[in-house]
Amino acid sequence: MIPTPEIDYPLLQRCLNREKYAWEDFIDRFIGLVLHVIDQTIELRNIRLTTDEKCDLCEAVFRSFHYNDFQLLRDFQFHASLSTFLTVLTRRLVVAFLLCE
Repeated sequence: MIPTPEIDYPLLQRCLNREKYAWEDFIDRFIGLVLHVIDQTIELRNIRLTTDEKCDLCEAVFRSFHYNDFQLLRDFQFHASLSTFLTVLTRRLVVAFLLCE
């Protein structure tokens, strides 16, 4: 089994370099994580969302990651795993989106 950093860090770098299909690969790699964090976050807050609303939130999270030339992803400092960073970032974004509704 390949350690996660050996997969994730090069994938992140490919995205930041805007390599062909890197963004699609990034989404494929982390969509499960983002959806899981969305489910956990709304459950902890006793919020009920439809499947379409969850999909909209997931799309909004990935748009936020991509926004402004991947600025949020460029802020990653390698102090934790990329999945931990994305978990925290996703939770914060979801809470912010829910508060704006």
